[in-house]
Amino acid sequence: MRALLISYSHHGRAIANILRDLGHEIVWVVDGEPDPLQNLQQEFDCPGHAEPEAGLDAASPDVAIICGKHTEIPGHIQACVDRRVPYLVDKPFADCAGRLRPVAEASVKHGVPSALTLPNRATKLIATVSKMIANGSLGDLVLYSSRLCNGSPGRYDTIPSYWHNQPDVSGGGCFATEAAHGIDTFLQFCGNSPVQVVGAVLSNALHRRDIEDSAIGMLRTASGISGIIETGYTFPSGGWSGDHFFRFVGTKASVFMGYNEEHEHVISVHSEDGVTFSKDIDHGERMRSIVSAGLEAVGNGRSFDPDITQAVRILEVQDAVYVHARRSNLTNGPFPLGL
Repeated sequence: MRALLISYSHHGRAIANILRDLGHEIVWVVDGEPDPLQNLQQEFDCPGHAEPEAGLDAASPDVAIICGKHTEIPGHIQACVDRRVPYLVDKPFADCAGRLRPVAEASVKHGVPSALTLPNRATKLIATVSKMIANGSLGDLVLYSSRLCNGSPGRYDTIPSYWHNQPDVSGGGCFATEAAHGIDTFLQFCGNSPVQVVGAVLSNALHRRDIEDSAIGMLRTASGISGIIETGYTFPSGGWSGDHFFRFVGTKASVFMGYNEEHEHVISVHSEDGVTFSKDIDHGERMRSIVSAGLEAVGNGRSFDPDITQAVRILEVQDAVYVHARRSNLTNGPFPLGL
């Protein structure tokens, strides 16, 4: 397929390289800033422009890869929808659900296929939990929690996605950047049950910037499933790059994912029959798998799960966590935050 990349971003360049490794061609690149644009043009040896409309019109690609600033991604999606170009979109999707919803509705209305590049969907962990729910061995899911913590926000300061640290662009800090992963998995196993935010806290006590460096959202579905979504820029420097943990508690069994001493992802299933362990695939393989599956679907005009409507659901929960936390100084600070 012939693909157009919108934005160097945090993952854009890497996703485009996955496409190229899969045998597809990057025919045009887009970035609103000169240095990242020049870098992309050199790496993929193709034309580029600051505006996606110019590239879409000139290249007529089979598919677009949409990344970039929180506040700009909805406009990039609209440009694809207007031209009926299928697209893969990487989180953060938007700075709020209200900005994304109109273009998501337009995408559905005009039948433009879309896919989200959320790598949790490609894990053996999710396959294991899905199978246990389907065959009844997990029982009823009653508690879910996830923790995704990376290093200092300073890692963004000198790279093309520096805007993650600008609250007027991102809408927040670590929760605006990372919470989509944990929220998506929670929603995946809640079905259509309505979700309420029952507790939330944003803290910038560690790095003392105007974005939060740790955040927790507490969720509850109408069907009684509790969820805890934790994100942070709190992981210590040196050694491992970060921490990703999951817990699924059912009425018949529980499933956990953590790390062994080699920092490999390990799944443990706890039931009345005992405990079993297995290794999960690494992050690179997860991303390659979800990008490949999403591209194959939308490039051939088929729907994909998750699609842009799921991104709206994710942002609705994310927005509600921010609203809940910002109501009180006790759950929003302790130092001044940008929003």
